Amino acid sequence: MRATSLLTALFIFAIGTSLSAQDYVITVKGDSLAGKVKMFNFGVEKKVQVTTADKKKNNLSLFQVKMVMFENEKYVPAKGPAGYTFMKVVREGFLSLLAFQLENQTGYDGRYLQKKGGQGVEVPNLTFKKTLRNFLEDCPSLSQRIEAGEFSRNDLDRIIDEYNQCITGRFNAVQKQIAQQKQQTAKLNPWEALEEKVKSTADLEGKDNALEMITEIKGKIARAEKVPNFMVDGLRSILKAPEIQPELEAALKEIQ
Repeated sequence: MRATSLLTALFIFAIGTSLSAQDYVITVKGDSLAGKVKMFNFGVEKKVQVTTADKKKNNLSLFQVKMVMFENEKYVPAKGPAGYTFMKVVREGFLSLLAFQLENQTGYDGRYLQKKGGQGVEVPNLTFKKTLRNFLEDCPSLSQRIEAGEFSRNDLDRIIDEYNQCITGRFNAVQKQIAQQKQQTAKLNPWEALEEKVKSTADLEGKDNALEMITEIKGKIARAEKVPNFMVDGLRSILKAPEIQPELEAALKEIQ
């Protein structure tokens, strides 16, 4: 039994040592400092001290720090109700939930919501509905439900989840639109080249008709519409000159 207890104690000690070794600081320059971390989060000059394995003490001001990992908790600089301070990260996303120290308290009992761009607000008690409704108005459906009283301060997790889903959906839609625009641009480039080639080719019979067809095909590509075969055949029948064939085939390849 004693041997088992000793092994258990050694195991717990090893785990504790391993966890403490994970403490580190990431600076705004991207440097990483690992070692014994001390946070000084009170007073005017808030800072972090990192004592590395070589016993060197590195003192960093709040504005020199991007992130602190201390006792398996993540802390970031943020501007709260009382100015800039280190806040504990409770949840991360487009909308993050941070915890901060209330005045004259050592615990992180205050709650702060921060958007990806840095805009933030303290989570209040008395004006919760009005504050959150206005702060999250960029997601109208959620803002309206908060106004209707569907959520309370105890529903922060639900609010954060729904807001992040809302913004993620919007972000994905924008990314999809950008990808489609890039794809359309890639398809249009050979048609632009063909158009310029036709314009610069002298004595080309049916040039005006060909340019009109190219313009119409470009419009269909921009609208993501299918180009009818008769337009392709008509263009081929006009653009028979050998010097135009490379540009014509490159353009047609984009709609086949």
